[in-house]
Amino acid sequence: MASYGFCSLLAFGLLLLSAPARSQVVRYRNNDSPKLWTAIEVDTFVQQMNRRGRSAGYEFRARINKTITRADTVIHEYNLHGTPTRAAELAHQQQLQAWVGKPLPAFSLPDLQGQRVSTQSLRGKPVVVNLWFTTCGPCIAEMPELNRIHREYATTDVVFLALTFDKKEKVQAFLKKRPYAFRHIAGATTYCDQFTSGYPTTLFVDRTGIIRRVLGAIPIRYDAVTNKPTGADDQAFYAALKQIQE
Repeated sequence: MASYGFCSLLAFGLLLLSAPARSQVVRYRNNDSPKLWTAIEVDTFVQQMNRRGRSAGYEFRARINKTITRADTVIHEYNLHGTPTRAAELAHQQQLQAWVGKPLPAFSLPDLQGQRVSTQSLRGKPVVVNLWFTTCGPCIAEMPELNRIHREYATTDVVFLALTFDKKEKVQAFLKKRPYAFRHIAGATTYCDQFTSGYPTTLFVDRTGIIRRVLGAIPIRYDAVTNKPTGADDQAFYAALKQIQE
């Protein structure tokens, strides 16, 4: 009896080993939320965002940044990436170019450390002002390039500021996850709104306080297969930097 039981258990074990493994469940997770989504839910969400965004001149798609493979689950981490339509891009550029040649509007605002920054304190220095917010896909996409440029200009007198309408606590939580080396001013809703409703926007201000260039997002190149960033078209950004240092 004991021998029969042993043989039966062995046969059952071999049967389990020979059985095909269960297929893995595929789920999606936004980098800013722990919730797991199905592919259909992500597609529905993207369609909803596109219905809202097209009236504002934006089109959205989900971009996978990382894949986590577990025994029973594959999790694709993604960001929602928005790009302006051509018509919106042209209208945005016309709006921004109206600021060229004008003084940077006056402000006196605290940074994240509570130190006050003002247009008066910046006079005599070239200033780069990046307008952004924490859930802006194009803003996040250009941050590695902005950080690299910031390091490159660390020994110069160029001041790099980042202004956002997001609250201080939200910016601080964001910076714990993603490095962004600029000096940050949060809660600047009224100040940001006077320039644009399209983000990111970067103002290049010369030593006399005059806005010399206004640019949108730095164009980022992506690998067609891996969808990972491979470089950036930063010539316009460097040309603007050179202009305000003269």
